[in-house]
Amino acid sequence: MGDISAGLLGLFRKNGVSQETLRKAIESDSLHVLAVDLLLGPPGELLSVAQVAEISGIDKGVLVRLWRALGFTDPVDQQPSFHEIDVEASTAFGGLLGSNPADVEVAIQLARVIGSALARVAEAEILSSIGLREINRPERRLSNLEVAERFSNYVSQTVPTVPKLLSYVWLRHLHGASKRLLMLRQQGEGVELAQFELTVGFLDLVGFTVLSQQLETEELASLVNHFDEVSHDTVTGLGGRVVKMIGDEVMFVSEDPEAAVEIAMTLQEIYSQDREISEVRAGLAHGMVLAKDGDYYGPVVNLASRIVNIATPGSILVSDEVNKKIAEKVSIDSKALQPRFLKDLGYVQLFRLKRSPSG
Repeated sequence: MGDISAGLLGLFRKNGVSQETLRKAIESDSLHVLAVDLLLGPPGELLSVAQVAEISGIDKGVLVRLWRALGFTDPVDQQPSFHEIDVEASTAFGGLLGSNPADVEVAIQLARVIGSALARVAEAEILSSIGLREINRPERRLSNLEVAERFSNYVSQTVPTVPKLLSYVWLRHLHGASKRLLMLRQQGEGVELAQFELTVGFLDLVGFTVLSQQLETEELASLVNHFDEVSHDTVTGLGGRVVKMIGDEVMFVSEDPEAAVEIAMTLQEIYSQDREISEVRAGLAHGMVLAKDGDYYGPVVNLASRIVNIATPGSILVSDEVNKKIAEKVSIDSKALQPRFLKDLGYVQLFRLKRSPSG
């Protein structure tokens, strides 16, 4: 074990790795696999899905549905593949379940949202970590022992801090969502709690497909990251919320139509001066939308999406409803366009917005 650093040995010993397990990993040159497996906790006896179901008190069928909803491959029946961490999580999940079958469906849906969101977090985390993303660099492929060293540093230094960060972000967003729910409740009775009156905006990069074919992989990744960063900072800084990034497109919402228009205009101005980004275009619509799983649906969303698809490079097009909401805004020039035919929506009156020179 002379070639193994004291830090790596210390990690294995701290997590209860036996001398025999360590010896076998060294002989098979699989220390890197052992280091990664420690993300799930100390080595121990693996359990089957039936055993986890029995310990947690959750029906096996429900447990398999949960596992699938979280985004994991279906467990093989009778094959030991579950760790102690899986038992603890299953037991915690059992606390969300009630006697009503509908409670199970709600819990499964929540698991689906959590799984999808955290899968993206995990992928982004791995790719953004300098120590990990370099393990397969073309100029010098690291040995398995060097990879194990990288993962041991990651496990000991980074992993312990992430749960605290996730918990903080979740609580902050839960607080914000609860506040918005209370505001909706104050707007009047008879409004479904999953329905909100919002301005929905889409902004995308013009010519991204052609541009992506001209750039190297690292250059394309840098471009997308830059677009994500500027879009997120601008949307949130001006009071909006980023719903999702869809490659070369950002979808955002705001309770305030004027704020949504300001977001679109500011982004258009920033990107028009940006050397990395090609021209952008935006489409906005306003009205009642259905909130589900952190996303928004309905005719208003479809309208905003259709609008951005017909917008010319560098333009900001809005629906008639948005234009009415910002009619008194003297800093904005609005020009009515000929009604346009939009797929599945028919003829729609649109307006092109620009910032007034005097504004």
